[in-house]
Amino acid sequence: MPLNEQATFKTKLQRHNRLTVPKLLRWRYKIEPTQLLKVTVKPLSPQSFGEEEEFLAKMAADGRLTVPKLTMEILQKQEEKDLTGSIFEVTINPADEEPSRAQPSADARPQESTETKLLGKINDIRKSLNNKTP
Repeated sequence: MPLNEQATFKTKLQRHNRLTVPKLLRWRYKIEPTQLLKVTVKPLSPQSFGEEEEFLAKMAADGRLTVPKLTMEILQKQEEKDLTGSIFEVTINPADEEPSRAQPSADARPQESTETKLLGKINDIRKSLNNKTP
C-alpha cells in the first residue's frame, strides 16, 4: 500500500540538512524515490512554540529527505541556533496532484483538443449543408 495517508515520526537532523525516514515507514507504505511528498518539519525544543515549516520533497534512494536551505534558515532564525543534531517531528503526506496533472486511467478517453473539437463542428456543419436540398 503506497503512502496515501499522513505519517508522523521523530528523527535527528543530520549533516547537510538531511532527515532519515524510518525503515518501517518506508517498508509499510512502500515509499519510492519517485513519489512526491509534502513534508512538515517542527523542531522539538522547549523554545519552539508550534513553529513548523512545510515543503515538497522526494526521498533519496537511501531513505533520506533533504530540507531546503531556505526552510532551514527560517527555522534557525526562529530558534536562534544551529539545528544540526536537533530532534524534529516530521509529518509526511502524499502531495496532492491536481486533477489535470494526474495520470489518466486506462479506461479514460484522452481529452479532445480545441482543434479536434472545431474540426468536428465544421464537419457537422458541412453534413447539415449537404443534406439540405434546394
